Amino acid sequence: MDSNLGLFAKQVAERIGTNPHTLRRWAIELEKVGYKFSRNNKGKDGHRIFYQHDIEALIIFRDLISQLQDYEQVAKLVMTRIEEGVNDTSTCIVNEENDPSPPVKVSFTEQELKQYTERIIEETSRRVATETSEVIYKRMENLLEQRDHQLLTQLNESMENRRLEAAVTKEEPVGWFQRLFGGKK
Repeated sequence: MDSNLGLFAKQVAERIGTNPHTLRRWAIELEKVGYKFSRNNKGKDGHRIFYQHDIEALIIFRDLISQLQDYEQVAKLVMTRIEEGVNDTSTCIVNEENDPSPPVKVSFTEQELKQYTERIIEETSRRVATETSEVIYKRMENLLEQRDHQLLTQLNESMENRRLEAAVTKEEPVGWFQRLFGGKK
């Protein structure tokens, strides 16, 4: 990542393996102990813009919070490490003044935009096709299992009916005289 380009919370959250709400909570805790994030001029206070040194501070916060579980204590510890220079020398407090930075403008040529769009469409199509085929495969598997179960049930019923029919046809009516004397009339 170019250290001159800033990222928004969603992008940083994905990069460090958390969600934007948790990232925002960590940033608020760091701001309580004096850390300054750059902000754009959108909204009431502006959105935080995260640079490489901010991401490094948040990674330290993430690693420490999993061990200590106390937001205030972790924020103070991160600030101590930053002030002592324990981390990379590029980690520092940003934008000492509260002047909002001008928004970052990104421009693409028509060809670059077309290539980017095509790549996104291909990746999305591939992912959707994979997910759809998995769903269809599971659905077919369930339908085949249901069909097999029904066939086995019908086969068992048919076999039982044939056994009963065979037993009935083999038995000849026996009268009381034959049962009593065991002989034929």
